[in-house]
Amino acid sequence: MTPAGKPAADPAVASATSAPGSGGPAADDQVPAEPAAAGSAPAGLPPAGPVPAGPVPAGPVPGGLPTVGPAAAGLVPPTGRQRPGRWPALAPGMAAPAAAAAVLVVAGLWGLARDSAMGNDEVATRWAALLPLRPLTLLLRHVDAVHGLYYLFMHAWMAVGSSPAVMRIPSVLAMALAAALLAIVGRRLTGSAAAGLLAGLVMAVTPVITYYAQTARSYALVLACVLAATLALLRALNAGPIARSPAGRPVAPPSLGAGSSVQATPRPAGSLAGSPASRPRVAVWWLGYGALLTLAGYLNEMALLVIAAHAVTIALARPGGAVAVRWAAAAAAAAVLVSPLAVLSDREGEAVTWITPPGTHDLLVLFHDYFGATTAAAVLVAVCALLALLPGRRDRGRAGTRPPVTLASVALPLLIVPAALLLTESVVARPLYVDRYVLYGEAGAALLAGAGLARAGQRLAQWLARSRPEQAAAPRTAAMALGVVVIAGALVLQLGPQRAVRTPGSRLFDFGGPSQYIGAHARPGDGILYFGRFFRKAELGYPADYRDTRDFGLAISPARSGSFQGTSKPAVAAVALMPRFRRIWVLGRAPSRQLPPGPAVAETRLLQQQYTLIAQRRYRGITVTLWQRDQR
Repeated sequence: MTPAGKPAADPAVASATSAPGSGGPAADDQVPAEPAAAGSAPAGLPPAGPVPAGPVPAGPVPGGLPTVGPAAAGLVPPTGRQRPGRWPALAPGMAAPAAAAAVLVVAGLWGLARDSAMGNDEVATRWAALLPLRPLTLLLRHVDAVHGLYYLFMHAWMAVGSSPAVMRIPSVLAMALAAALLAIVGRRLTGSAAAGLLAGLVMAVTPVITYYAQTARSYALVLACVLAATLALLRALNAGPIARSPAGRPVAPPSLGAGSSVQATPRPAGSLAGSPASRPRVAVWWLGYGALLTLAGYLNEMALLVIAAHAVTIALARPGGAVAVRWAAAAAAAAVLVSPLAVLSDREGEAVTWITPPGTHDLLVLFHDYFGATTAAAVLVAVCALLALLPGRRDRGRAGTRPPVTLASVALPLLIVPAALLLTESVVARPLYVDRYVLYGEAGAALLAGAGLARAGQRLAQWLARSRPEQAAAPRTAAMALGVVVIAGALVLQLGPQRAVRTPGSRLFDFGGPSQYIGAHARPGDGILYFGRFFRKAELGYPADYRDTRDFGLAISPARSGSFQGTSKPAVAAVALMPRFRRIWVLGRAPSRQLPPGPAVAETRLLQQQYTLIAQRRYRGITVTLWQRDQR
């Protein structure tokens, strides 16, 4: 961000450079030619004189030398001179992404173990990932094909370790990568490294993000893939290249409003986007875009809803027929490649029968997911996002120009379109909406909030520059400090939810607590009943805690049946075996006469007639009872 009061880069120099990776040389990538001795000039040229102020006019200059891109401005090194390595030039641009990633790593590692408690999804991940490949293939043929690629990845990761904390490390790293990518996308769309960094920090302090950063499931990886695909799309469109000053800093646009973008700058001949030299690079970005969409789709099919969001971005940008065709081809190829998984998972439709049609409560939950867990924090972040959508001075009077790819044209569709499509489909057709399936929409909210904070900081810097012109560094420092203070305030407002998501009871079912209790108090020869086959997952997640118990109601094991619940014996057979056990543990629902019709009714009747309840513990979603047979 250029501090107010500091002269902007010369338009002629800015137009003679292009962003790194956009096909043309950047200003910081060049080694300037050595100046000629005073009073001398190369043969055939007039003596050097004073350089007129203002932009260099196009066309011939006095002396007959035409201007040819950056070569005329002295930005291209002489033939044979090699510039130093690229890493020093990249370092300033990587500071914001690295900082955002580092903050999210710290947030992800805070309370990662969670007392070794695992919820329903994590138990499924652990057990499936530890299966040999043949039983895993059998499982995926019956259930959870949508998570097959993630299970294969975790199968390899289990060589590192299988404890809950180690299982969650890939999600922490993926979410940190997502924060870094968000900072890069934000900078690319606004030209402001501060906007990108603040967007990454907004993401890092959002409780739902740290929740899934600490969950051994694919949602963090999906978010990283979606943001990587979005960045690849921007590169393929050649939209928003970042002009750099000779010092290596991005030259920010004068406004960070809804139309914020960094227009493509003219390039030297031979480096235009449509030139033969740049076509291979553009093709690589389109291939990468399609590959990332495919990867995201195989991690979770709902990730392909981002194609609709990108379609809105393309429609608003109007990049031309050829570019639109390339985008459509890449998106269609990804959809076709993921279609076999969609067909297989559709056959496993019984696995999602628990999903109900969404209501107004789901909209409220989604709002808090995207903007903040508490009402105060959500309103604060939403206000920051609205600031980014207000038109700036330079956005007025551009009605006749071709709209570029802007912050709003990327962030708003990402925020709204995938969730809206899934909600609508779940109302009018088959219910499939779950908020975590469109978790990546939070990136749109963070992009807008980061840009809004940067814009507010820019206004503050301009005011300080006018009121305190003698303190040159104060405006820039105050501008960044404003964003950091607001984000710190959002974190303070959400400390309660942040602590809550790191507790064993934060997941819908806490399988760790009951399992550890049984493991500590079970005796060899104890029997165990699961009141609800679903709760058999407890033993899958914590097999060591059940070594002294016997699941006498199990007929076929989960591994052999290709399921998480296995196959239970008929109620009559299970009831006939109960008197053989002096002590019986019951995990799931508490035995009661109010239980719905099913096997548990007959088992409850026998327990209440011949056994005495001697212990009971309640955990999140699970009750554990211990029954001892009466001595008669």
